[in-house]
Amino acid sequence: MRTLILCGVLLGAACQQPSKQNTADGDPEIAAPKHTPWTEDFNKKAILFADEIVVEGPRGVIAHAGMRVDDEIHVTSTKTTKDGLLQETHLAPGAQGEIHAFLDNWELISFKRVTILERVVPCNVRVRARGDVRFVDQVTNEEQHGAELSFEGKIPR
Repeated sequence: MRTLILCGVLLGAACQQPSKQNTADGDPEIAAPKHTPWTEDFNKKAILFADEIVVEGPRGVIAHAGMRVDDEIHVTSTKTTKDGLLQETHLAPGAQGEIHAFLDNWELISFKRVTILERVVPCNVRVRARGDVRFVDQVTNEEQHGAELSFEGKIPR
């Protein structure tokens, strides 16, 4: 019993240690998070409505984008492809509702499907919307409408 308690105490202490990384000279130090350049083009509050919305970008796009998934009405998948990490959500057959996604300060509302692709190669961030698209800039209240709209955020290099 004492051995079990001692193992638990040692394991708990080991789990509380910060992650360390060896530097070139062999001294351990705490690894700092690496800064990844990112676009500011999606920082202004806006809402995008469409039947289908595709977000694609470089490594790190997953940290800036996300979806609210309701297992009762959404079907979702995440897989790796030759192009990168692919997340897809669509409405389940016969389900009524919307898919809510986000990209920085943009809210993306889809009536059929949202796809987020984190590409393996450097690229700009692109948002493509199809099917009765409506874009509302919530700062200026300006609107854009169309069958398709595209937006691109340049990544500083």
